[in-house]
Amino acid sequence: MSRPWRWVRGHELWTTPRPVLSYVLAVDLLAVAATAATAGLLPITGADWTRLAILIGCSIVHVELSRSIERVRKLAAGSGPFVDGLTPWHFAAVLVLPAPLASALVVFTQTYVWLRVWRGRRPLYKWVFSAATVLLATQASAIVLAAAPGAHPGIPLGWLGIALVLVAAVLRWLINYALILGAILVSSPDLRAAQIVSEFSEQVIEAGALGLGLAAAGLLEFDPRLLVGIILGLVAMHRGVLLTQFRHASRTDGKTGLYTPTWWHQIAESALRRAVATRTSVAVLMLDLDHFKRLNDTFGHLAGDEVLRAVADAITETVRSYDAACRWGGEEFAILLPEVNVTELRAIAERIRNQVKALVLDVAATDQTAPPQVTGLTISIGGALYPSPGITGLDDLQLAADTALYGAKEAGRDRVHLASSPEVAAAHEEDEVSRQDRRHP
Repeated sequence: MSRPWRWVRGHELWTTPRPVLSYVLAVDLLAVAATAATAGLLPITGADWTRLAILIGCSIVHVELSRSIERVRKLAAGSGPFVDGLTPWHFAAVLVLPAPLASALVVFTQTYVWLRVWRGRRPLYKWVFSAATVLLATQASAIVLAAAPGAHPGIPLGWLGIALVLVAAVLRWLINYALILGAILVSSPDLRAAQIVSEFSEQVIEAGALGLGLAAAGLLEFDPRLLVGIILGLVAMHRGVLLTQFRHASRTDGKTGLYTPTWWHQIAESALRRAVATRTSVAVLMLDLDHFKRLNDTFGHLAGDEVLRAVADAITETVRSYDAACRWGGEEFAILLPEVNVTELRAIAERIRNQVKALVLDVAATDQTAPPQVTGLTISIGGALYPSPGITGLDDLQLAADTALYGAKEAGRDRVHLASSPEVAAAHEEDEVSRQDRRHP
């Protein structure tokens, strides 16, 4: 019984600052109360359960088709409220379902997305809070729509009905946006509101999503099979939004398949802004292949390109799916790692180092006397973590990681060095104590 209790007491929710904790819990409790208050507005029929099942099925297909797109969009998002892809289904539900079933769809989709897309990558309490904001917005919309002409649930009739749908949509957006904006400002009181509102243009996506929700509700009443078109449209819209965000950048390095420095830098800037706003961490690893010129001189530049591709593949296989790696230039690489601590950062770097060291590559060397295989590759790695003293921007973070990389080179190569900070020093001290314990049991 003690272990679950320790888990509850050690949960990261309780380590958040008191104002943030109070705000989050207040919104969560208000959402529960509002959901209970609207539970008896309308009776639930068998047709309502069928419509709920159809919307659940559509949302699952949509999430599965757009998982990778959403991860990249989230990583590249700035410090403002993030616009997810669930709005069309949530708004369609509040139009054609009784409030309790619309709330059930919100809870289901939020849970499903956390389990399938973000589990282990975002704290659970943040996703519970996000669901609470959507639930409050859903209840407010349900109350507005209850006053609309026509049968309930269902799309309201006439121009007055359309006007009330627009009121419900705006109210839904406003409540959700304001609550999330409030959480960001409470958690980062030194963050200027202008920094967040500067990304307000992304909310145009939310307006389009609400319009698709209205269309989905109409199709659900007319012929649910036509909802396939809504799903395809949503996936295409998300992909188009992702491409538009980075339309000035070439995304992929031709030799390695990793991100280009320009694309990576934009993602890293956005990730750091989000880390500052949410008081989370972000790290950078700088990597450099050891003695790469000697390899090129021995095997030729084509073999060198094969080595670069193999090292890039090793990096991709080793890092987490939501990390971002780029070929920085020549034989140098850079990796962005959101929400990572010192221990995890060192473990990832060591895994990359060992993975590269284990590579055995068959190559066609220009020099016929050279061996037919490339083995014994080594890589030096430097890393830095935000927040750390003296690191206020991406340039500082990269400089600290690059300085640590030079330290690894000067210490003999084929090793990992992390930039100095109190947290890193504590980790080193803990490692040293562990080594001494192994030597003197």
